[in-house]
Amino acid sequence: MKILLLNPPCENTVKEYADEQGKDFIDSDDFGYFPPLGLLYILSSAEKKYPEHQYFFLDCIAEKISYADLEEKIKKIKPDFVGITSFTISLLDVIKSAEVIRKVNKNIHLCLGGHHPTAFPYEACKLPQFDSVVVGEAEYAFPELVNCIAKHLDFTKIKGVYTKDSIELFVGEQIRDRRFLNHVIVPPAYVEDVDDIPPPNRNYITHINYSSIVGLTGKLATLLTTRGCPYKCTFCDVPYKTYRQRNIELVMDEIEECLAIGYEEFHFYDDLFNITHQKIMDFCDALERRNLNIVWDFRGRVNGVTYESLARARSLGLRMISFGVETGSDLGLKTLKKGSNIIQVEKAFEWCRALGIQTVANYMIGLPHEKSAADVRENVNFLLKLNPDYAQFGILCLYPHTQVHKDAIALGIAEAGIWEKFALQPDESFRVEHWTQYMSVSELVKLQKESYRRFYFRPKYVLNSIKNTTTWHEFKSKANGVLKLLNFA
Repeated sequence: MKILLLNPPCENTVKEYADEQGKDFIDSDDFGYFPPLGLLYILSSAEKKYPEHQYFFLDCIAEKISYADLEEKIKKIKPDFVGITSFTISLLDVIKSAEVIRKVNKNIHLCLGGHHPTAFPYEACKLPQFDSVVVGEAEYAFPELVNCIAKHLDFTKIKGVYTKDSIELFVGEQIRDRRFLNHVIVPPAYVEDVDDIPPPNRNYITHINYSSIVGLTGKLATLLTTRGCPYKCTFCDVPYKTYRQRNIELVMDEIEECLAIGYEEFHFYDDLFNITHQKIMDFCDALERRNLNIVWDFRGRVNGVTYESLARARSLGLRMISFGVETGSDLGLKTLKKGSNIIQVEKAFEWCRALGIQTVANYMIGLPHEKSAADVRENVNFLLKLNPDYAQFGILCLYPHTQVHKDAIALGIAEAGIWEKFALQPDESFRVEHWTQYMSVSELVKLQKESYRRFYFRPKYVLNSIKNTTTWHEFKSKANGVLKLLNFA
C-alpha cells in the first residue's frame, strides 16, 4: 500500500486574536516553521513495523502547498491510505484537505489523528470525511491500523482507534485517564516507554528549511528529549500530563544524525525541557562525553534553572531559552497556578544576561486578575524592566478542557458547549473566546499591539538589536517583524 501522512494547509485556521476586521495580528507563520514531529515519529514507527509499504509525507504549511497543489500531489502519489494530523483550531483546513483527497479518489482510507481527536474523540468520529480516528499517541496504533487496512481486517479492536460506530460503545461512560489533560470517553492509545519508538525519520524533510523567528539559520533541527508536562497551569491545553524522559544517549544519537544531515542549530521543543536543573546538567554531561559542539536552545521554566546549570549549558553551546513568564506579579502567577514566583523569574533572567544567554519571554495579557487597561500596562511594565532579548505577547485564550475555560463558563464569560458544537459542525465564523469580564476582545487586541510597540520600539532596544544581529536570517526576521508592527501601529 501507499501511505501518506499529511500536515494540511493553513488557510482557514480559527482566529485567536481577531481584531474588529476579523483579522489576526499574529499569524502562526510569524514565529517560523517547525516540523510536525508527531507525524515523523509515526512514519518511523510504521516503517519499522511494516516496511513492505510505501510511505510519503507532505507538510503543506512549510512547503506552501495550496489546495490546488494538494490535489495534484494526491493524483501523483495515488495513496491508498492518508493520515491527517489536526488541532481543533485547524479543523476547517483538515476537513477541506479530506474533501480534496476524496475528490481525487473516494476509496482512499482517511484517518484523523493529532491533538483534536484526543480532545474531542466523539465529535471527531462523527466527521463524515473520515473512516477512522486515532485518539492519543499513535506510534503503536497507526502501524497496526495500516496493517489491518492492508489485510482487510477489523481495526476497531486496536486500542485508541475508533469509527463513528465503534465509539458509540463508550457513549455515556466517563473515563478519567490522568495521563491526559481532558476527560476522554474512550481508552486512548499511549506510549509507556518513549525509548521504544524510533526517532523521527528526517529523510522526509531534508528539502524543507525549517526555522524560528528567533533562530540563526534555516537549518533548524527540532528535537524532543521528553514528552508531557506534569504542571497544572490553568490556561494550558498540553494533552499529555505524564512526564516521560528519553534515554539521554538516544538523544545524543539523534543529534549526531542531524549533524550528519547538515542541520546547524538545535531547538528542543519539549513542553518542558528542564523539569529540574539536574536535567540540564545531565544533558550537558552527555554533550561533553560525545564531544558534540552544537548551538542549541530550549523551552523551559524559571524554577528549573540555577546559575550553575546555566553556566554549564552556556559553555556547551546554549544560545537561548524561551521562558513561560506569562505575567509580572505573584498574584497573577498564583492565579494561573504556574508553580513559580517573581523572584525566580527575575533571577533566571539576571543569570542568563550575566552569562550571555539570550532570552525569550512568553507573556499573556487579559488575565483574570487584570481588571483594566492600566492593570495590563502595569503588567507589561514588569516585562520592560525584565528586558528579555525577545518577547511574545498573547491574549489569554480560553481553550477547551482547561481550568480557566471552566472558570469562565461558571462566570458566564464563556459559552458552555461552544467547542463541542464547533467540533461537530465547523464554521468559519468561530472565534476563540477570551476573558472578557472586564475588557472586550477589541480592547485586548489594541493592548496586545500596544505592548508589542512598547517593547520593540524602545530606542535602546532597537540599537542593541541591530548591533547583535549576526546572520542574514536574523536580519530578515527582525525586518519582517518591524514592518508588521508598523503596519498595525
